[in-house]
Amino acid sequence: MGALLIFLINASIFALGGIGEDNSIFRYPFLGVKGKARIELALRPEFNILSEDSDFRGLVWTNPFTLKLAIPITKGFIFGAGNLTRFNQSFDIFFSEDDLDIHLKGKGGIEEIYLNLNNDFGLGEAALRGSYLFGNASEIWHYYVSNYYLVDSFLYKYEGKIFSAGLKLRARELFDVSLFGEAFGSIVMERQDSDTMIDLPARVSFGITPQKKLMGGRLTLFLEHSFWQDDNEINEFRSPYRFKLGFSRERFAVSYFYNPWYLQNIAEHGIDVSLAIPMKRIGTLTFDLGLSLKNKGVLRELRISPEIKLILTELFARRRK
Repeated sequence: MGALLIFLINASIFALGGIGEDNSIFRYPFLGVKGKARIELALRPEFNILSEDSDFRGLVWTNPFTLKLAIPITKGFIFGAGNLTRFNQSFDIFFSEDDLDIHLKGKGGIEEIYLNLNNDFGLGEAALRGSYLFGNASEIWHYYVSNYYLVDSFLYKYEGKIFSAGLKLRARELFDVSLFGEAFGSIVMERQDSDTMIDLPARVSFGITPQKKLMGGRLTLFLEHSFWQDDNEINEFRSPYRFKLGFSRERFAVSYFYNPWYLQNIAEHGIDVSLAIPMKRIGTLTFDLGLSLKNKGVLRELRISPEIKLILTELFARRRK
């Protein structure tokens, strides 16, 4: 086989296949708000370096802005809303062999808008979330054969829903535990000539944080498992186990995670670092840096994703006075 050249714009090559790159892992519906409304604005650019048989390529892309809102509505009850990119389906690939050149470009993804109703009952927090999923994606295939040129295009539209619930308990002298579940998710994929129903996986997560401090900070462990249906007709998706181990101390936090994808033969190892800076009379400014390495066969991709978050709380506190 001839040389394989891969140029990536807007996302990782690993987003190719299935319904894209799953961006919802290790995200939970707990709000952690006590008495103050909160608005969180975030921007996350991403840089990737891809290597294939010592051939290196680089790219840069930016997630859409994310907005999260949490408002106490009555004693103990909190309303929340927000958005995120659930699955990313953007890629740009060039393949060359003999007299055949193929350029495949994909763009789009599946977005999520969610509503939360949480209750802080003193010893813990209970959370309910319902999400509306929607999005559009396109694929454009360019074929170059000798002196001939052909183009094929495919358009996809997505619409669906998913529900989740969680419970977090605080045992003051022992540990904090959390249990999260996600289920009843599905997406309808509309194409030019047909519609396909895709059942999203159920997901269960367990977290534990010992109260005893280590080096002045606290450890946190999350275990997560997704359950894809065995009779999935779109692809043979696997049901992986993931874990994340974190350490936090005052304004600083660091974590390591292992994420085997639902797509076959893809594994990801990553490290996240976070620094929170209080802003007087405003809230908190947080700087996050994510590093991860994805592997699939001879392909290696290093992801570098800085994120800046502005969390506004003090503005609302002053208004209540």
